[in-house]
Amino acid sequence: MQMVFNPLPWYKNPFIRITLALISGIVIAQYFPLPTWLVLACTSIAVLVFIGFSFLSTVQKFAWQWLAGASIHCIFIGLGFGIMYQHISTQLIRPNKPYTITIEDPLTPANKSLKTIGSSAFGNILVYFRKDAAALQIQPGHQLLVFQIPETISAAGNPGGFNFNKYAASQQLYCQVYLKQNDYRISGKTIVPIRKSFLTQLQSYILWVLQQYIEGDKEKGVAEALLIGYKNNLNKELLQAYSSTGVVHIIAISGLHLGMIYGLLLLLFKPLKNKRYIKWLQPICIISVLWIFTFLTGAAPSILRSAIMFTFIVLGEQQKRTAPIYNSLAASAFCILIFNPLQLWDIGFQLSYAAVISIAAFSIPITKLLYVKNKLLYSCWQLSAVTIAAQICTLPLMLYYFHQFPNLFVFSNFIAIPLSGIILYAEIFLLAVSPIPIIATVVGKITSFLLLLMNTIIENTAKIPFAITEYIQINCFQTICLYIVIGCMTIGLMKKIRIYIYAAFAVIFLILTIQTINNIQAAYQHKLMVYYMPKKSAIDIFEGRSHRFIGDPSIYHQPLLIKIYIDPTRTLFRAANTSPQTKTIIRPPFILSAHKKILVINPTLNLNNMNGVYSVDVVIISGNPSITIHQLLQVVTFQTIVFDCSNPLWKIEQWKKESNDLNLHHHSIPHLGAFEMNL
Repeated sequence: MQMVFNPLPWYKNPFIRITLALISGIVIAQYFPLPTWLVLACTSIAVLVFIGFSFLSTVQKFAWQWLAGASIHCIFIGLGFGIMYQHISTQLIRPNKPYTITIEDPLTPANKSLKTIGSSAFGNILVYFRKDAAALQIQPGHQLLVFQIPETISAAGNPGGFNFNKYAASQQLYCQVYLKQNDYRISGKTIVPIRKSFLTQLQSYILWVLQQYIEGDKEKGVAEALLIGYKNNLNKELLQAYSSTGVVHIIAISGLHLGMIYGLLLLLFKPLKNKRYIKWLQPICIISVLWIFTFLTGAAPSILRSAIMFTFIVLGEQQKRTAPIYNSLAASAFCILIFNPLQLWDIGFQLSYAAVISIAAFSIPITKLLYVKNKLLYSCWQLSAVTIAAQICTLPLMLYYFHQFPNLFVFSNFIAIPLSGIILYAEIFLLAVSPIPIIATVVGKITSFLLLLMNTIIENTAKIPFAITEYIQINCFQTICLYIVIGCMTIGLMKKIRIYIYAAFAVIFLILTIQTINNIQAAYQHKLMVYYMPKKSAIDIFEGRSHRFIGDPSIYHQPLLIKIYIDPTRTLFRAANTSPQTKTIIRPPFILSAHKKILVINPTLNLNNMNGVYSVDVVIISGNPSITIHQLLQVVTFQTIVFDCSNPLWKIEQWKKESNDLNLHHHSIPHLGAFEMNL
């Protein structure tokens, strides 16, 4: 009887194995920087072993097949280590003399400046220009001779908040420079690549059409984000509403949008499917349109992953072959990480793959849980099943990064996903008829109404008291444990193996134990936190799990500022909205605790009225008072002086220079981020 060899799923998906090996090499380079010679030696030995394996006989190959597999994995681990090491080396290089920057992208507004990305011999640089007539003349392709030395992008911010340093690194940006008119001069101009020039002009035309025919500022902002991922005009309060209801992925370009366009292309090319001589046009046109749209939207990891996946799907259908979904996912991740290994730490990259894996694994089993005979209701249930499935593997990441969970995500997605699909198709139709103003005006009004309807539903849903569960704090280990719970529960329920279910409950108990220990530790904390908040003074005193706020009272009339700058830190320290304890005494201008004494100096404080010389641990200067460090030293001695964000930068630079001359320890919040101290 002939034995049929049935390979395991692990062997049917080779890209999963080599992608995991590549990721291992990237992680080793980031967290365990081994000597380069050691990694190079191990990789070289693995290459020689793999080459030698090909000279073995068939019997020997079968007996030593594990050796070939191990050598291949070592090769890709070495590859991952090498490309990550190259990126780490690149970010350490900074020019110390005048250098040339080539402007890559159009200038976009950023608060009171203009920003863009420039390329140089030292890598890409984030460039900020003072908003003036000279800066407005700069176009993509201009070469600038720059005299200002770039600064390393710092992680200035608040504990638990958004880390711009990591985000910029994932975009291969490590340095930034702020240029005034005298800091640079235009030295020449290069020819912008045809691809980039075409995409820039196309994006400008799309934005012009949407601005021309879409009514309402909020609606225009959502229309631009929905179609091409342009977020500069998005209303911040509206964006927060989309995030709170769990539908922010609608206005963050993702595979959902590319899937809608792919479905539309299949419909348009359906008449050509059976045409023998021109059916080859279908895959070429579909792939071309998908990649043009991908680059038009900035080639974010979520949509880049989808573009690679759909390319594999189209090519596979052309060859009458279908690639396994998990293998295609791994292949797309492999391509992205080879180009930029730092994407591994990008939140969008992680959420994107978690969502697709979750949908692929759980959408069908969830759909089968409920039998619906009516076709319309069944379609609704399928959409809800996909929405629920997507949340399973993204839940741990959402809790870890965003510390919140949208309780009404099923309802909001059920409304927003179909509506956003109709709006996307309406916008594409608007672009098609834009040369005919009469028709474009009608289509624009209809699209504006649909956008207004979607925005209204999302904003009203976000206002429901129980729409979101906030202030959830878990650490990295607990996040990994949650994925172990999901894996064990999945195997236990689908394969009906009890031991996996018991293991899942054991890990849940471990998570709750860690959470209890962290809460107990938080109950005994006693901290001072001076926040990073642009042009504002914000100070919190943490006493156990309670907190007291000291600073600009206008902040509490701007909930979005609290949401962005203060809430992440309060969540990190597990501070509840309870009445504070009284261990710390606030006696203006002093903050007094059992072990520390802080002096807060603002314009209302008259130093001349202070008798004698006071000794304190920390001095906080706030609100731009008219003093010098020399004047301050006449009435107070201190260990550290802190300059918060309510002071102008030029004044902080003066104080820093004085402090350096006097060998005084200082901390500038705008430059170094929040100041934290145990009381």
